[in-house]
Amino acid sequence: MSKFDKDLGVIGLGYVGLPLVVESCNSGLKVFGYDNNSQKVNIMQKGSSPIEDVSDSTLDNALKKGLIISDSPENLKDCEHIVISVPTPLTDYQPDLSYVKAAARTIAENISKEQVIILESTTYPGTTIEVLIPEIESICDLKAGKDFYVGYSPERIDPGNETWNFKNTPKVVSGIDETSAKKIKTFYEKIIEEVVLVSGTKEAEMVKLLENTYRHVNIAFINELAILCNMLEIDIWEVIEAAKTKPFGFESFRPGPGVGGHCIPIDPNYLSFKTRQIGKPVRFVELAQEINNTMPTYIVGRILEMMNSLQKPMKNSNILILGVAYKKDISDTRESPSINIIENLHSKGVNVSFYDPFVDSLKLNAPVKKEIDTKNFNNYDLILFHTAHTEFSNIDFEAIDVPIFDATGTDYLSNVERI
Repeated sequence: MSKFDKDLGVIGLGYVGLPLVVESCNSGLKVFGYDNNSQKVNIMQKGSSPIEDVSDSTLDNALKKGLIISDSPENLKDCEHIVISVPTPLTDYQPDLSYVKAAARTIAENISKEQVIILESTTYPGTTIEVLIPEIESICDLKAGKDFYVGYSPERIDPGNETWNFKNTPKVVSGIDETSAKKIKTFYEKIIEEVVLVSGTKEAEMVKLLENTYRHVNIAFINELAILCNMLEIDIWEVIEAAKTKPFGFESFRPGPGVGGHCIPIDPNYLSFKTRQIGKPVRFVELAQEINNTMPTYIVGRILEMMNSLQKPMKNSNILILGVAYKKDISDTRESPSINIIENLHSKGVNVSFYDPFVDSLKLNAPVKKEIDTKNFNNYDLILFHTAHTEFSNIDFEAIDVPIFDATGTDYLSNVERI
């Protein structure tokens, strides 16, 4: 019989934390969610979800089942397990662990013996042992491994993925010792279908970096091949489709306008940061970063070529960006290549508009107008197909008499210029 009133407390209710509290509550656990953003907490307390992967009805149902959401952390002391799911951004390409440290201090100020502390935020190998634990122990009198238990488990949320969700995506877990690992594995088995235990927290921290660095490097490779194929007058898309017929030894990646979101453009930098500390830079990662970061500029260059071939000047032209989210069927524009593309086009005197049913507005250093009607598409000089939202397949592109540059390789577009 547990001495705690609640099974789980979660610090940070964003893209990772909110699905965790909702799914845990729906699995029958007693859950407390803490976020220091009072405005966001007030909205969620009323049953309004700030992210697509958790619907308003799903959040409201969890609240009716007893989910408590608050901007006051006192209830953390009553939680048997505490998961940290706060942002870990980059500042000047350096890992910013200020949110993790703040969460650690919050835990230390509300800690109880026998609690299990789990870090889920993406970070570099060693953070759990070298940063999280010392931060907690510097404030309270308790010791990790003796008075409380600690581990790391990388999040694997894929926004907009209807196949792999919170429950059926295998969960990698770890602990600083055998007891911590066992407790953490047992906890996640209550809410996740498959739990994978690794030997230590450094290994678990490295898992997430491997997963996203692998994608980052391969996307950069296919992006560079796309550039080369264009120069050689080779159809990269035909090449990819033919290569996919090989039943072994090949995994398909698709070129695009760059990489976006809070994982692929960010996570490899954590690996680079750690390896530079030991004097061994990861050249693959840094080269991939360079290639993917230049893709928005390359896209603008291709648009310039199209406009020149049409004998239309870029200055005062009207260009529509079709889709500005970093991936299809979501509203998230964090690190989206569309931002750099729009700002680059604006610097060349282009009047830029965007059409995206998931995005209401953009925060960027350039004026941009939101187009709301597909009937106006023919009023533009050129359309850049940036994000292949599913509902775009319902647009009658045959009725659009405007040049289109497709940066996604969408199969339902014909007679368009492709990346």
